Amino acid sequence: MTVYLDPKVYDQLRAYASSRRQPLSIMAESAIAAFVDPEQREMAMVRKLGAIERQLERCRRDANISLEAFMVYVWLWLGANPPLPEQAALAARASTTKRYDQFMETLGQRLAKGEGAQSRFTTDPPVR
Repeated sequence: MTVYLDPKVYDQLRAYASSRRQPLSIMAESAIAAFVDPEQREMAMVRKLGAIERQLERCRRDANISLEAFMVYVWLWLGANPPLPEQAALAARASTTKRYDQFMETLGQRLAKGEGAQSRFTTDPPVR
């Protein structure tokens, strides 16, 4: 059987075989066998699914933490800020609308740039 390998792949295979002190043909056969073996593919899929499951669990945990933090914030804010009288409430609503629009614009700009608080805390390795 004659097989063409990209020169870069061939060099990598040759270096790997050399480092293991094994013939190139044995290393190639082992690699091909692992690639076509259904059990090997299944094991690789199980590893990937396990990594995805761990990431999903971290997302669930982070979402729960965010929800709890938001609920505590709202509870404390409501306790610290009594309702406004009707006249003051009308003026506050007008100001709130303007401030909210500014907030949304700033948020959109940060997201467009890829700047996010999440990127400061991400520790997930890439899924392969």
